[in-house]
Amino acid sequence: MGKKIIIFCSLSIFTFFCFLLFAESQGYYKSRSEKAKVLTDTEIKKFEKDVSLGRKIDIKEYTLYKDKDYTNNVSNDIYTVSLKLESIFDTTIKLIFNNASKAVNG
Repeated sequence: MGKKIIIFCSLSIFTFFCFLLFAESQGYYKSRSEKAKVLTDTEIKKFEKDVSLGRKIDIKEYTLYKDKDYTNNVSNDIYTVSLKLESIFDTTIKLIFNNASKAVNG
């Protein structure tokens, strides 16, 4: 049973790698970055036009990607719990390895 899971995970990772390799070889990422560059050039021209017309400038109007805040009370609470669990896990791992080190070193 465990061997099947390992084979499945390995094949899944290999398949994902092949998809990424194919996408990169077909220029997907390059074309995406070119589109972003064109959008950026367009925004620069818009900015220059607004400056020359004396309009009020707000940097948020010219950024390519708009930041959205998706946080809410549930996500904030989960984040807080996650930080506490991380702290507990970190302390536990350090304790285990320190005790193992003392046991091995005498």
